[in-house]
Parts: sequence; C-alpha cells; structure tokens
Amino acid sequence: MGWRRSRHTQAGQAQKEKLVDAAYDIIAEHGFEGLRTRDVALRANLNISTLHYYFASKEDLVRSVAERLLSEFKAAPSAQGTALDALGKLHKALTDQDNLLRTHPATYVVVNELFTRSLRDAGLRPVARELLGRWENHFRAFVTEGIQGGQMSGDSDPKVTTRTLQCIMLGRTLLHLIRGEDLPRDAMFRQISRWLSPTRTGKRSG
Repeated sequence: MGWRRSRHTQAGQAQKEKLVDAAYDIIAEHGFEGLRTRDVALRANLNISTLHYYFASKEDLVRSVAERLLSEFKAAPSAQGTALDALGKLHKALTDQDNLLRTHPATYVVVNELFTRSLRDAGLRPVARELLGRWENHFRAFVTEGIQGGQMSGDSDPKVTTRTLQCIMLGRTLLHLIRGEDLPRDAMFRQISRWLSPTRTGKRSG
C-alpha cells in the first residue's frame, strides 16, 4: 500500500513539473501576458482539469514558476567554496552568467519577466525579493572577503558595492537579450576591478 501511494506521489509530482515547465517556456516565449492555462495544459500534454487539480489559479502556477527560478539559481555552480580569491570569484560569476546566457537564455528572459510582473503583482513581489536577496548574499560574501583581504578598497561600502554589481549583472542580461550580441566580459571585468581597486582612492586624491 505504501509503495502504491509513493508511486502515485511521484507520478503526481512529475505531472506538476511538466505543467510548471510548460508555463516557464510560454512565459519565456510570450511573457506573463501570454500565459493561458489551456495553452499550458496543451503543451504539457495534460488536460485542463489536471492543471486545476494542482493549481487553484493562474497565480498559483506563476508562483511555482518563480520557485523553479529560485531552485535554478540555488543549484547553479557557485564560485564560493573554491580556491579562487575575491576577484576570481567575481570573474567566475561573469563567466557563469555568460555561459547560461548562451546555453539557456530563457532563464534570464523569465527572470526579467518576473521582476517586471512583480511591480504590478504584490503577490509575486516577495518571491522577486527573495531571488534578489539570495543573489545579493552571494555577491556580498566575496565583496566582504575582497575588502578584508585588501583586493578591494577599504573605503567601499559592502552593501553599495554589492548592489552596484547586481545592477551591472542584471543590466548585462538585458543588453545581451535585447542586442543579441556577446558582451566583452574580460574588458568589463578589468573595468570593474579598476573601480574596486584599493589604489584607486589614492590615485584620485593625488
């Protein structure tokens, strides 16, 4: 009996994931405004009643898509915990972002759709904030390490530096998606490194 219940649970989870994947793909292609539950069910090769069994409303489905995004970024390779120094971790973050943009640009399409949608949907705003918060924590860890290790200016405010880097990283995704061209990752990294350099303050004041 327990085996049958477990099997049913696994099958149900698989159906739910198919629906979330279908919704994710539709959002990537048509935005949240193009998301219709019947189209989601059709793409998942399931009937509409199955969708409503797992999701009471379209909003519930959208929240599950947002949770999938959180899981993707949580599972993404991290520069932390390696032998890289703080600037090496920043360069790796840029490299990882470039790789994901090339291999799975839909991730960033959906991310940007989520952020835009959360401006109009108060229910999604906590999920968008959680995604930004996790991203910020990742950056702040190596920014703090860089300041303490002397690779980054001791005059830097870790919070301001971290959020500035977030703006740069998010802006890079929009430029890539809109302009359809690779970004000069290494040149940008050198520019950011000069900005963060502990010798920059001395040069400006001299």
